[in-house]
Amino acid sequence: MELIIYIITGIIGAILPYFLTRNTSLDAVKASALPSLILGMIFYLFPNLVDDHFQKNIPLLFFGASFVGMVSKKVLQKYMYVAIAGVLFALLYKNSSNFFNGYGGGLGTAACISVLCVFGLKKLKSLARFFRIQQKN
Repeated sequence: MELIIYIITGIIGAILPYFLTRNTSLDAVKASALPSLILGMIFYLFPNLVDDHFQKNIPLLFFGASFVGMVSKKVLQKYMYVAIAGVLFALLYKNSSNFFNGYGGGLGTAACISVLCVFGLKKLKSLARFFRIQQKN
């Protein structure tokens, strides 16, 4: 159940800033900061809303996933790609958050890795399509 909550948080945290950047006049930084601030304030003002584990991790996870949502639409054009990167970020956060201790930017590093993985998979897919076309000719 915890993993499902993390994945949902990662998807929403990534898609919301991406949506705000594309459909409002907010730039990527403000579109990332505003929903993170609102969620952080909710968890701060209502500390008994969820148990202590989620109280600590959900705002951090959402904030880190919002870094994924700061990606340019030139890099990830579709909401589905951003959602997949959000899922990857949630999995990285859940399974390796201690790995990034001492790197200074663990959330940003995990967000970058997530976006690069999805971007790389997109490129591999188009490369495979190119080779299939070349073999037919």
